Amino acid sequence: MTERCEVKRCRSEASITYLDHGVCECHWNQLTAEDAPPDALRIALGIEAEAPTTTEDQMEPTSTKNTKQEAAAPSAAKGKTAKPAKGAKPAPKTKAVKPKKEPLVVFAFRLSEVDRDRIHRAAGPAKATQFVRAAALAAANQDAKAFEAIAAQAKANLK
Repeated sequence: MTERCEVKRCRSEASITYLDHGVCECHWNQLTAEDAPPDALRIALGIEAEAPTTTEDQMEPTSTKNTKQEAAAPSAAKGKTAKPAKGAKPAPKTKAVKPKKEPLVVFAFRLSEVDRDRIHRAAGPAKATQFVRAAALAAANQDAKAFEAIAAQAKANLK
């Protein structure tokens, strides 16, 4: 056989023909192994995979008689605990609309270990980044009240 393997970037000689496509032995073994995903060989060759046949599940028709009777006669009067109605579905959950966040960037600077430890002590446990960000923004915005609040927080944490 003089044809080449039709798997992308493979230059080996094709030794197997699969659906009129040449495949080398290495790719055949790799893409048809038991642990390979289904249709891996088809995907590697760019052959459209057959769509799986869909089956419809038969559902029993729901009856409104039971739910109306349960609503008319509460189960507490019967001395039984309330059960959800057969076929009743929970209310669909609505997804909360999240506001679009502004893309963030990284602002880094170098400092000594002593200064880093001083910042961690002043900020409190697991709050150093928030502390430094708030202090930098307060200074940049010339917000003296916010800067004084941050300094007061640091003073309280250092006690």
